[in-house]
Amino acid sequence: MQIIKEKLDIDDELEKRIKNILKFLNIKSKIIKGKIIHIPKTNIAYIEPHRLEINEITYLFFNKCENVYINTLEMFIPFNELEVTIHSQNKIS
Repeated sequence: MQIIKEKLDIDDELEKRIKNILKFLNIKSKIIKGKIIHIPKTNIAYIEPHRLEINEITYLFFNKCENVYINTLEMFIPFNELEVTIHSQNKIS
């Protein structure tokens, strides 16, 4: 069985918003681009989200999605609460 992984480009607007938040909070971190994973000759495909890792917390982003998922796809916050959430998590650490 062959599995194909392709890099998924991050939306320019999303990347700019994330970088502005990191710059404002004075946090150095790297955005890890997601991937499209699919198996040829099937209808099985998975979109791996873009990731941002800060102090062992992983924030997951999808292009054109206004939610940010924290560590898993079960818990999410609206994107406009990301700055406050990162700031409060850094105070705890």
